[in-house]
Amino acid sequence: MHVEAPRSARSPKVVTFLRIPVLVAVGMMTMGSGMGNPGCGSSSYSDCEEGCAISGTYAVQFADTSPPGEGCEALGQGLPAGPLVLSLSGTYVTGQLGDDYLSGYYHGEPSRELNFTLAQNQPVRLERILTIESTVRAPAPRSDTDASTIEGQYEVKLSSLDDGSVKCLIRRSFTATR
Repeated sequence: MHVEAPRSARSPKVVTFLRIPVLVAVGMMTMGSGMGNPGCGSSSYSDCEEGCAISGTYAVQFADTSPPGEGCEALGQGLPAGPLVLSLSGTYVTGQLGDDYLSGYYHGEPSRELNFTLAQNQPVRLERILTIESTVRAPAPRSDTDASTIEGQYEVKLSSLDDGSVKCLIRRSFTATR
């Protein structure tokens, strides 16, 4: 004859024994979420070492200021008006040029490269890609009061989401000075 014990009479050793594997399994599942992995998802960035004082307001001048063409104008695209405003935190750069909000990284000397890419879907089945490839002219600024010049290439391309055809392309060299 077999006699079953009620659930409340189970040994506490069994419950304690099973608790550890369950906790380990939950910990393994949450490692990538930041819940069980200290340091993940932190917003700290490594510091820029030398020639990093690029924060500020820059006057932008395009080498060619001619209108971008009827196709671009019909889609509301043109050269941005207003200054380039940059803010550096560690190596992470945020900025604004016209109506576009930018973000990227800047590591200072020796490369002095400052690049941004922004992709947006437009309401008329178009994708708009803004690319800025630039370099901070040497000598890179060491303080916020040093003069600074950024030179590069500004490009906006609008392409159809349906067939990939380019509907507007603006590509201009620029210089921005602080």
